[in-house]
Amino acid sequence: MIIGSYTAEMDGKGTGLVVPGGVTTPARSPSYLIKDDRFLYAVNETDDGAVSSFALDTLELVSTTPTGGVWPCHLALHPSGYVLAANYGSGSVSVHPVNEGVLGAYTDLVFHEGSGPNADRQEGPHAHQVVVHADGTLTVVDLGIDRLLHYTLADGRLTRTGETAVPPGTGPRHFVVHPSGRWYVVGELSSTVLALDAGVVVEQESTTSSSEHSQPSAIVLDGDLLYVANRGVDTIAVFELSPTLRRVAEVPCGGTWPRDLAVSGGQIYVANQQSDEVVTFTAGRNPEPTGEVFATGSPTCVLP
Repeated sequence: MIIGSYTAEMDGKGTGLVVPGGVTTPARSPSYLIKDDRFLYAVNETDDGAVSSFALDTLELVSTTPTGGVWPCHLALHPSGYVLAANYGSGSVSVHPVNEGVLGAYTDLVFHEGSGPNADRQEGPHAHQVVVHADGTLTVVDLGIDRLLHYTLADGRLTRTGETAVPPGTGPRHFVVHPSGRWYVVGELSSTVLALDAGVVVEQESTTSSSEHSQPSAIVLDGDLLYVANRGVDTIAVFELSPTLRRVAEVPCGGTWPRDLAVSGGQIYVANQQSDEVVTFTAGRNPEPTGEVFATGSPTCVLP
């Protein structure tokens, strides 16, 4: 598997072209990426989970360190100088100091406990996302126990401060925070988007009009629109947020198993993992394919 750096050229007509010939580097199952001004950080989603850092301009490997968990699938940067990893397989969160791009051994490793009603997917905790808020507090989404767990971080150690429950069987995967303060959570197992005010579910909408099985993955906020990728039914759903949460469109993703999506430059970039391609759409209430498709092996994350 590789991490690749490419350029998207815009023609001013709402279309764009991903230009090949950029920098690539080998990596171990780099299913999620984040970056700062100089460095790129990637999970190694393997049984012996790890996180790695790379120089952003050259993609040269800088460091790798174990997470102490299984199948790390998400990362976040904390302004106090730490990278945090959500370990899906072991239901844990690891804390790693980072200095000039060099990742250190974890200073804390917190394991979640519990289970959910879905015996196949919720037999135990499955940490799926870690989010750092503007005030420095953290929230970890756990698909296996239907909880969003809240923490503070000080001196490399996590302290649990509370939790937010979602309906049993939701299987929360990721969430985004609207400037209004409302949180929008995508449920991978329930195929729903939940709107939360002060930790209370106030609205709920299906991510698809299909009766077929759907496993939503990415959720992206773009102004007052939400985009959600639906694996299985292979669509991108569009939601309006005002005055109420409402699905206003659902379009084919242009491939198979949309694992991730990103919005940049007025375009939506969809990583279709099983059809080995990134497909682009115009952003808006009714996304339309631009016709530009970039072939690449098993894309799982798009980072503008």
